[in-house]
Amino acid sequence: MGPSILARGLRLLTWSVLFATGTVSRSATAERLEEVEQVDLLQRNLELQNSPLERRRKASPMFWLHIPKCGTSFANTVMHLPQMCPGLKENVSLGDVEIWSECFEVAFWKLCPTLCDQSLVHCNRWPDGEGFTGIHQLLTDEKYSKHKGHLVALFRQPEQRLLSAYYDDRELFRTTDFVCSCCDKSKYNTDELSMEAFIQTWGSWETGQLVGKDASKEQLSLADVAKALERLEDGFAFVGLQEEWELSVCLFHTKFGGPCLAVDFDDIRPTRGQNSSTYDVHVLNGWTDDFDRKVYAKAKNIFESDLLKFGVSHETCKACYEEAGLEWQD
Repeated sequence: MGPSILARGLRLLTWSVLFATGTVSRSATAERLEEVEQVDLLQRNLELQNSPLERRRKASPMFWLHIPKCGTSFANTVMHLPQMCPGLKENVSLGDVEIWSECFEVAFWKLCPTLCDQSLVHCNRWPDGEGFTGIHQLLTDEKYSKHKGHLVALFRQPEQRLLSAYYDDRELFRTTDFVCSCCDKSKYNTDELSMEAFIQTWGSWETGQLVGKDASKEQLSLADVAKALERLEDGFAFVGLQEEWELSVCLFHTKFGGPCLAVDFDDIRPTRGQNSSTYDVHVLNGWTDDFDRKVYAKAKNIFESDLLKFGVSHETCKACYEEAGLEWQD
């Protein structure tokens, strides 16, 4: 029996006893019982509004906004929510190359409409020629307006995000003429970007995606930063941090329900040749991503506020970690 039901029963019992013993009149008892019923109805409505099921209903269909090098693997957590993708087996990772090939994101999004319930999750379309932004969707004004309140994303410290891209497969990010490695290997360009050109091409993508601009081709401004911050505040059902992977997974399940699974903690898009999650920023020659730093600071604030709001910590998440088979050490 839940605490609210028990409390309601005790209140009703108390007033029934008072009436039976003549301590209070029939009219006073009736008025008080009516007040109790109204309070209980309000409490039950509040409990429903604050339930994982209701939060998920409001967030559906969820829109997974994948920012480059900000946690490809989190798609597993989103897509494996109960009933989200009935055609996706519980233990199947979206990074399983034997099922999806190396181009797993392309393969999944093409099959998404047949695997997933589109009333619960938005399936990114992949028309011919959309390439990179077919995966890393740009929130144009029209797209943001349509999906406001349903957006889910992970963010990452900007210089670390950039260096993760730099040390990734060189044909993905470093070439002077970017060609998605899953699109057309015959068009690889062996000419490599200088560090300065690399920064200009791949910097500030967190800001750019939030305002619907390809940061490698369009100039961003402080007005774009303000717009990105506003959208981050008003448009997202969930904000996580790549650096706080385990807590992000646990917070997501705390907010929206569903079991913690082993695939939630898979790293399906590691940076090749790198074991450390922290890169030496000296190679950036003093450059800092001032635009994305503001966006990241806002995302971090939202994330940390949600941890407090929902009472999420490594200590409270141990049951989630154990459920997923994760060996957690303090």
